[in-house]
Parts: sequence; structure tokens; C-alpha cells
Amino acid sequence: MRQGESEKSSRYSVRSAEEASAFLSRATFGATEESIRELQRVGDYRQWIRREFKKKPSYHLEWVLNHAKGVDGTEDLKNDPEGWQRYSDALGTMQRDAWWDIVVRHADQLRQRVAFALSEILVVSRNGPLLNFPDARLSYYDILVRYAFDNFKTLLIAVTYHPAMGKYLSYLGNAKADPRSDRHPDENYAREVMQLFTIGLYQLNPDGSRKLRRGNPIPTYTQQDIREMARVFTGLSDDNGEFPAEAAFSDFHSRTSAMVPFDEYHDRGEKRILHGKKIIPAGGDTVTDINTALHHLFMHPNVGPFLARRLIQRLVTSNPSPGYIARVAGAFNDNGKGVRGDLKAVIEAILLDKEALRGRHDPKIFGKFREPLLYPAHLFRAFHAKNGIHTLRQGEERVYRYRSFNFNGTGMTRQEGPLEALTVFNYFTPDDGPYSLKKKGLVAPELELYGKQGIDDVIMGLVTENSYVYRLFHITARLQLQREIALIARKRYRRLIDRLDLILTGSRLDPRTKQAALHYIKRHIRDKRMTHEKMARLVIGLIMTSPDYAFQR
Repeated sequence: MRQGESEKSSRYSVRSAEEASAFLSRATFGATEESIRELQRVGDYRQWIRREFKKKPSYHLEWVLNHAKGVDGTEDLKNDPEGWQRYSDALGTMQRDAWWDIVVRHADQLRQRVAFALSEILVVSRNGPLLNFPDARLSYYDILVRYAFDNFKTLLIAVTYHPAMGKYLSYLGNAKADPRSDRHPDENYAREVMQLFTIGLYQLNPDGSRKLRRGNPIPTYTQQDIREMARVFTGLSDDNGEFPAEAAFSDFHSRTSAMVPFDEYHDRGEKRILHGKKIIPAGGDTVTDINTALHHLFMHPNVGPFLARRLIQRLVTSNPSPGYIARVAGAFNDNGKGVRGDLKAVIEAILLDKEALRGRHDPKIFGKFREPLLYPAHLFRAFHAKNGIHTLRQGEERVYRYRSFNFNGTGMTRQEGPLEALTVFNYFTPDDGPYSLKKKGLVAPELELYGKQGIDDVIMGLVTENSYVYRLFHITARLQLQREIALIARKRYRRLIDRLDLILTGSRLDPRTKQAALHYIKRHIRDKRMTHEKMARLVIGLIMTSPDYAFQR
């Protein structure tokens, strides 16, 4: 091994179980005892990431098609494409079941974690015109899964041509202007593909800071740019019939297959975008114009720092240093082989950065609050939740039966669900946070979802398998706590707390919290009504409702 390779290997070496657990909290949906051991066995973070790159993707649409077994005369969904529309309400619930099963039980953890992060940047949602089309939402999520380790340009093109995005941001069936009827192209996607998906509102330096002109930020685009870009996104629809009718989302095929061009409805005039500096020549067809516009956006110098900050926030820390953003943006700009937009290089840069691995930044602000969805995901993973048989109903009709956790009430996760943001701006924005933090120049986006009570009641209901909650929502997830119960039975209380501390927080529990948990066990274990299982659940709950768990480092 050459000297340089040895130094890099040392830099990425797994130094402890505690460090491995913290890494897995960023790269997966939560550490488990087994995943910590496996990462230690591999011994190198970069090798672990590259193994994840090679794992077979788990697709959500495929999961639903394979699991939706008909009951009471309902045909299996795999053989009945019209079932998607007939049972769309029920299958919206099954979309959630697919997500929970995959993020908890499937092996491609890094891919799924990155796909979830991307879903909060390239947003479509159940709340809006996609409400009754679970097949479109599942198919769209699978685009994020499929291209999570690809090139950002490839992902952006796939997202742009997906009918779910076309329907959600109203450019599916978007026709060129007609002066006779005073019809103008829809500007929705034209605006959001710039503002939210690629370049943002203001020009950026490589470290994510705003460029200034005479003390003021410099806009990346103008209203005229939006109008010009809207002309670009004309002429797309699905291939089931005449163009105007195709905005109806008529069948499974049209909702899950890439949109196609109808050049007669496309504005073929010259377009000038990005302050008029990028010209799309007259005479181009639909695909040529759209792909040219996306290429210009992709090549914009903002994309690297824009995407870097958002992905770092979703995976590692809410307040990355300018240097961290610049290093990740540099990997986006060039993966070391002259390739721009390589998401594998971006992911490695995010997870292997010295700030992420060794916390080499201000320790007082490094980290992020866990999103509500990540609490039960980690709980189910850490304690190997078993699923149960669930019968899916639409109204009083029983339609499908399959195994799932049946944990799908967004009210239990503070309204956060997969592809269920209230707006295209996601559940929260990158600059959200309470006033007390923002006046210090800091953000904490996830706190926008916590609300006044936080999510302590939610997690305690799941940890203790509260009979009222489980009956009301028919939850079938069952935690496997044999190891924890055995430690209590043997009076290995400190060992229990250390074990939970490692798996749940990366051994970052405050000593006072650990002492409080130990005191609680010793005080209540002699209560005749306190079983070993109940005590195990309560201790897990104490740790998962602590500030040390809420703030992921």
C-alpha cells in the first residue's frame, strides 16, 4: 500500500463502536447492534459506503404490487391496474406501509436515506393534486431511489419528465401561449425548478455564502426568466391520447411512465434565461429545449453549494461551516475525474468530511434535531420490530391483506409522512428555526415540526405499546426486547443503560441522564406491578425522549 493510501485509510478508519453508531445515525435510518458490529468489521467508512453503493435498490411500487393480495373477491393488485384508481384511498395507506417496511427492514439503507433526503428537496406531495394517485407518488419516489447514486443531472431530468411532478407543479399538459384566448404557459415548475431544486434565489459563493453587490444579494433570476422558462416547459404530457385530455392522469401507465413531447403544443421560439445570458435557439423541439434549459441550470455555479448545504442539513448538521459546504460543493463540481454532479462523490464528501466524522467544528452547534419520522424508524430498527398481518380496507370493504407495521397515522409523527409535505417548500425550509437561535445566526429546521409538546407522547406510546394507541390505530409493530429484559432480570442495570446509550445516541447521553435512568430503575424495580419488560420499555423511553437523543450528533 502506498503512503497516500495508508493515510486515507487511517482517516476513514472506524475508531470505536460509539463513533460507528454516530455515523450510522447519519447514513441510515438508525443504528442497530448488528449494523454497528458490521461497520466495525469493515473497519473503514469509505469502504462501507462503497459497499452500500453496490446494494440492490428496494423499490416502493414493486413492494406494493408484490404485497397487495386481494381478499373477499378483490384481485391481486399486480394483476389489476385499475385497482389503483378503484382503491386509491386505501392504497395511499399502503404507500406509507411500503415506506416503513423498506426503511426499517431492507438492506439498502444508505440509498433509502439519501432518497428520503432528496424527497425533501425535490418535493412532490400527497397534499394537493396527487391526493388520489398513490401509484404516481410511489413511482416518483422510486425515481429518487433509482438515481440517488447517479448524476444529479440525470436525476433532475428524470424528475422533470415524471408525470407526478408534472401533475403536482401543473405543467403536465402545459401548452404554448395562445393570444386569441389569452392563454399563457403555466409558470409553476419554471419557478420551482430554479428556486427550490437547483440554484435558489441568490447567487452564491462556493462556500454557500451570498454574493453581494453594493451590500445587497444578487438575484439568480428575474420574473422575466420565469416567463421565459415557462415557455420551455410546454408540450409535455403522457402518451395515451390527445394532448389537452392527457392532464387527466387517466390510468396506471400514464401516472407512472415518463411524459412524452407533443411538439405542436411546444413554444418553439427563442428563449433567453438566467438574466438573458443563456439562449435557447428558436426552432428546437420540446425535448431539446427542456434538456438544454436543464443543462444550463445544472451548469450554474450555484448548484454545488445550493445542493451541498441542503443535503448536509438533512444528513449531518443543520449549521455546516462554510468550509464544509465548499468541500462538498467542490466534490459536486468535480468528482476527481472531471465529472460534474456525481452524487456518489457528493455523498462521500458529506459523510466522510472531517466535520462529520470527527466533529471538527464548533461542538456546541454541530448536529441536527431528528425529524419526527426518524424516531419510530430508529425505534423499529434498533429493537427489530416484527410486523403483523394487516387487512387494508376502503370504507367497510376489505380489499388487500399483507404484512406491515400498520404505522401510518401522520398525526403520530407531527404531520410528517413520506411525500406528504404541506407545500412544495417541504415540511420546513433550510432557514427555519426558533427566534432564539436565528438571532444568533443559527437554524434548526426540524424544530418547526416538533410543536409545543415535542414528540415525547408519540414515542412513549410506541415504546410502551400503549394499548389505547395500538388498538385505536391497529398498529401491528412489535418490539423484540429479549436482550434488554434479560439484562434487567440479571440486575445488569448499568450494562443495559450503556447498551441503549450506544445504539440510540452513539454513547452521547449526558452523565446526569444516565444516572437518572439508573436511579429510576433501582427505585421502581421492586414494585410488584413492574415487570422486567415494562421496565425495559420505560428505560428505552427515558432515553429516546431525552434532549441527548433528540439532538443527533
